[in-house]
Amino acid sequence: MLAERADGKSLWFRGHSSHEYHLVPKLMRDGPRTDKEIYRRESRLLARFRERSLPFWAAGYPQGPWEHLFSMQHHGVPTRLLDWSENLLVAAYFASLAPGPLSDVQNAPSLPRPTIWTLDPVGWNQQVPQLQETGINILTIADEIGERWQPVTSENHLGWRAKHPVAIYGVHNSPRIVAQRGTFTMAGELQDSMEAIADTEDKWAGLLRKYEYTGEHETLRTELKFIGFTESMVFPDLSSLSAELTELEGWQ
Repeated sequence: MLAERADGKSLWFRGHSSHEYHLVPKLMRDGPRTDKEIYRRESRLLARFRERSLPFWAAGYPQGPWEHLFSMQHHGVPTRLLDWSENLLVAAYFASLAPGPLSDVQNAPSLPRPTIWTLDPVGWNQQVPQLQETGINILTIADEIGERWQPVTSENHLGWRAKHPVAIYGVHNSPRIVAQRGTFTMAGELQDSMEAIADTEDKWAGLLRKYEYTGEHETLRTELKFIGFTESMVFPDLSSLSAELTELEGWQ
């Protein structure tokens, strides 16, 4: 796979347990909605999260919408974010997991296959109209133009939202994101999957690619363990370490 991209460009990777999954953020996965509905849902989720999470923040933790949004993503709240990684093995680990009970997997004409997507984040952003001629390769939350994708705190922002997804560096607000070399894409107004957007014009050609693993999920997990890439490297906590040691010592 990497031999095809030996051009010196940095890639981001995303692993899926099934080739039937699409690159659609969780907030947009339950069918088409109007832009106002999407952003109203986001605004309400963000407000409720900020209201209810106050007792759990460490002293001095930034209380801005971006920081809360990345924390929401980390803890499973629906957002317009998709997780990516700068590490291919991290993506391979997530691809090796057993597929969940999603309808598009259950109704698939063939068995789910572990899949890895690759993204050229700089090339992608160079095609995003708002970033052209800005000199920005990958967006950060400090960039003023990032307001076009910023989490909605009121409906007054709806008139000037960006349409396309953008590659963005996130807030590393947990050891897990650091260990996973986590990066993100942030959706704009378009509710299409990233692959559908990439198919609309030639300018996106080659920036987003899909690779399907031909073996079983368990085979891929075994191969990762053989080269020393284990769960505790992806989830650096005592629970993962304990599960890993238990299996290593022959207990099921």
